[in-house]
Amino acid sequence: MPAGFTIWNPDGHTVQVDDTYRNLAVREQGVINTVGSLFGGGSMVSFNRSGLQYPLLALGGTGWTMGASWNDQAGGFIFNVVSAGPVGTGVPYYIFDVPDNTDFHYGAQVFDANGNKTFDALRKYLRVVDMFDSNGDVSRTYDASRTYAFIHMVFGFRQWNQIGSSQVVATRPTGGLVETSYMTTDQFPGSPPALNVRTATILVVDVTNF
Repeated sequence: MPAGFTIWNPDGHTVQVDDTYRNLAVREQGVINTVGSLFGGGSMVSFNRSGLQYPLLALGGTGWTMGASWNDQAGGFIFNVVSAGPVGTGVPYYIFDVPDNTDFHYGAQVFDANGNKTFDALRKYLRVVDMFDSNGDVSRTYDASRTYAFIHMVFGFRQWNQIGSSQVVATRPTGGLVETSYMTTDQFPGSPPALNVRTATILVVDVTNF
């Protein structure tokens, strides 16, 4: 490496921090309120952000929610948040992305040969606890002294044309328990009868003291 330092994981083979690896850090966090109602009693909100490269949307709180994001084809990203709660429900969110070059003028920082920041000790970095797939009711138990959020890496759903409803895999972190279940979001004609399913892939992340 041209400059900086290297931190190795306990296995002695995996680099955690050096000038070539940029872990994702919190670029924005807050609480967003839902503004539109959904069939089934839930609600949703969409918002746009620019200036990001590889964003991941994590959601917290204690209610059933689902988050998804995609490129808006104009250099920005669209983020969707769906909640089982009514319009006005507040959902804690975290947008993780590569750290920007904002200089806090203190603390440990590492840059690559092109001057891009690869590590900043003052950032809140992504701490992955678990990853699992879900097609419905799943529960995982973790350390109850920590605070968790989740990232829907793959948006999971099922569409029951036969009974006329569309459902998404929603997640709820409460204490040390992270659960998933289906949430009805839409209704459509029930013919022809068919069932379409896509499995959700979920990251559990530790956001304690974020």
